[in-house]
Amino acid sequence: MTESNFSLKKIEISVSEAEKRTGRNAMNMQETYTAYLIETRSVEHSDGQSVLTDSLWRRCSAFEWLRNYLLVYYPHVVVPPLPEKRAEFVWHKLSADNMDPDFVERRRIGLENFLLRLASHPILCRDKIFYLFLTQEGNWKETVNETGFQLKADSRLKALNATFRVKNPDKRFIELKHYSDELQSVISHLLRVRARVADRLYGVYKVHGNYGRVFSEWSAIEKEMGDGLQSECWSSYGCV
Repeated sequence: MTESNFSLKKIEISVSEAEKRTGRNAMNMQETYTAYLIETRSVEHSDGQSVLTDSLWRRCSAFEWLRNYLLVYYPHVVVPPLPEKRAEFVWHKLSADNMDPDFVERRRIGLENFLLRLASHPILCRDKIFYLFLTQEGNWKETVNETGFQLKADSRLKALNATFRVKNPDKRFIELKHYSDELQSVISHLLRVRARVADRLYGVYKVHGNYGRVFSEWSAIEKEMGDGLQSECWSSYGCV
C-alpha cells in the first residue's frame, strides 16, 4: 500500500479489536490502558486484485494527538470529535469503570466512526500524518512532533489570550459568550437529570426482573398454579 493510493474509494478502515494493556507512562509510572487494533485494506489493487489487510495497534492518546494536529493545521475544517474518554454516567447495566467491556466496545465503535469521518472528508483524507497514523507502526508521534504543530498550537493560544485583553471588546461577542456559557450550564444540568432518571428506571427494571425469577421458581413448585405463575413470570420479564 503506497501513499499515492490513499483515498476513501481505495481503502477500507476499521477498528476491529480492543485490548487491555499495562505499560509505563512518560513519568515512568505503571499504568493500565486500552489499545485498539486498526485495520486498513485496499479495496482494489492496480491489477484488479485485492491485497492483504494491514493492521497496527493505537492507544487512545494517539487518536488525541491526531485530532490535535488536525485542529492546528486545518483551522477552517470542522474536525470530527472523539468519543468520550471516561464513563461520565452509569447507563443501565454499564459500569462507570473505563475498562468495562461495554464501555470499551462503545468507545471502539466511536473511534472507528471518527476515522471513517476523517477518511470521507475531501481534505483531511489526503493528509500525510493521517495516512501515517493508519500505516506507520513505530515512531509515529516523533513524525508528528517534526511538523511543529505544538508550537503552532501554543502561538494560537497566545493569540487567543490576546483577544481577551482587548480594552473595548465588541458587545456582540460578549453577549454570545454569555449565551454559550448559559447554554452549556443548562445542557449539563439536563444530562445530570437524565442520568438520575436512567438510574432510577434501571432500578425499576431490576426489581421486575427479580419478580420474574421468583414467579418462575414458584411455578415449578406449585403444580396447579404453574401456568398462571409462569405467565406472570413472562409478564415481569417483559418489562425489562
